[in-house]
Amino acid sequence: PRVRRAPDGTVSVRYGTGFVPRQLSWASSTLTVRLRAGGAEAPEVTGIATDRFLRASGARRGERVDVQFGGATVPVRITGTTKALPTTTPEDNAAGATGTSTTGTSAAGRGEEADGGALLVDLRAVNDVLRTRYGQSAPPTEWWLRPDPGATARVAAALRERPELTPSQVLVRDEIAARLRDDPFGVGPQTAFAAAAVVAAALAAVGFAVSTAGALRERATEFAVLRALGAPRRQLARLVAVEQGLLVALGLLVGTALGTVLTRAVVPLIVMTSGAARPVPDVLVRLPLPQSLLLLAVVAATPLALTVHLSLRRRPHPASSLRRQGGE
Repeated sequence: PRVRRAPDGTVSVRYGTGFVPRQLSWASSTLTVRLRAGGAEAPEVTGIATDRFLRASGARRGERVDVQFGGATVPVRITGTTKALPTTTPEDNAAGATGTSTTGTSAAGRGEEADGGALLVDLRAVNDVLRTRYGQSAPPTEWWLRPDPGATARVAAALRERPELTPSQVLVRDEIAARLRDDPFGVGPQTAFAAAAVVAAALAAVGFAVSTAGALRERATEFAVLRALGAPRRQLARLVAVEQGLLVALGLLVGTALGTVLTRAVVPLIVMTSGAARPVPDVLVRLPLPQSLLLLAVVAATPLALTVHLSLRRRPHPASSLRRQGGE
């Protein structure tokens, strides 16, 4: 149609409605006209689907599915898959969590399963398609803020004081992390693992010490013979320390490897949410290197110190040792 711009800046469009039958010329009617400015077409919307969504919808990676947004249909091409998406599990939905953010929204698939899975798409791309095709938009239901360092508490307090918001609507990551750490269901396993680590370290240190003392007692005659032949006591102590150090290092190396494997395999299986479900995302197992090295050093120091102490303090009589060895 022809578009005319008036001097005052208004724009007028002349258009025709088509043929009107003569018998209806007396009737007044309303006609809605929607104008769209020319421009590039909205890009294709892509999304990441969960495995359950693919099973429920019967779609596959690379296919296009139609997703409903406020009564409008938007085609979404599945470009990736994931095991699960946070805030879209049945437990989160039952608790009233939403699957929409400033960058993505989730749409449940249709199928025979109770949980149809989730589909993660870019909200801005979806709104581009909605505006282009239907003149609509899907407003976000969550806003994620990244305050400056040290300003988190101040920003959260200012938002909670606003009259249009309830304090429970403002969620702070640090507060959530503190609540999860203080959760009895999660604190119990963590405390048990810490206590087990301390007890295991104590038992390992005692076991190494007892083994060292027994080895020195068994080799007392051999050391007495070496002393009679002129071997210095300090040289013998270093020899015993090196031998026991190799045994301790080998035991700690094997124990650390087995403990690391068992920790990474067992901890994700026993850490559950308050609803006895697997957390999403999965548990991140971290082995703090400084604390681990300190624990290994304490375990190794006890038998080594005992070895050096007994080697320097133990003074068997060479004559009695040689007499027992010769049977006289």
